[in-house]
Amino acid sequence: MNQVIFNTLDGKKIGLFVDEANLFYSQKSLGWHIDWQKTLALLGDRGEVRVARYYMGMPETRHKSYDQNVVIKHRLEKSGIQVVTKPLKKIYTRTAPQSFIYKCNFDVEITRDIIKELPRLDSIVLASSDSDFIGLRDEVLAQGKGFVFLCFERNVAWEIRRSRHIFFESIRAEVEYKNKSPGSKSGVK
Repeated sequence: MNQVIFNTLDGKKIGLFVDEANLFYSQKSLGWHIDWQKTLALLGDRGEVRVARYYMGMPETRHKSYDQNVVIKHRLEKSGIQVVTKPLKKIYTRTAPQSFIYKCNFDVEITRDIIKELPRLDSIVLASSDSDFIGLRDEVLAQGKGFVFLCFERNVAWEIRRSRHIFFESIRAEVEYKNKSPGSKSGVK
């Protein structure tokens, strides 16, 4: 199945858009991370990647993960991936008065950027499991362009299962990040 979907990208001008916030917890719960440089190369073997954009929430500078996120951002940029950032938001939960999670949503920015870039692309590859993008997919297809979701099987919406998609689990061998230095916790994810 993946080969058939990859074949639709052959010789195409591709735009890769990565919804990091949507993929973060899947990677964490599975215990492995995506190497975006390898993913970019995999797509580049099929067609010409004209746009590669990674949407990433950034913690406050005093937060313990800030420095790690800066390292990831720089590695992505060195790989030719444009990184779009905005601050993470604290969302308080109902479970405890002082309990909160960090959250960041880029649905509007991703949609805006895909529509803006669409005239110079043949196919969109969106790394996200978010069914909010179904309307965007429909618009891209109505313009005569291709659309493929890259997503994790365990957290994907049923609407995406009915769309053209590739599960990261099925291409793990090609795209998994392998830590090269023992002291480093992050890579081009």
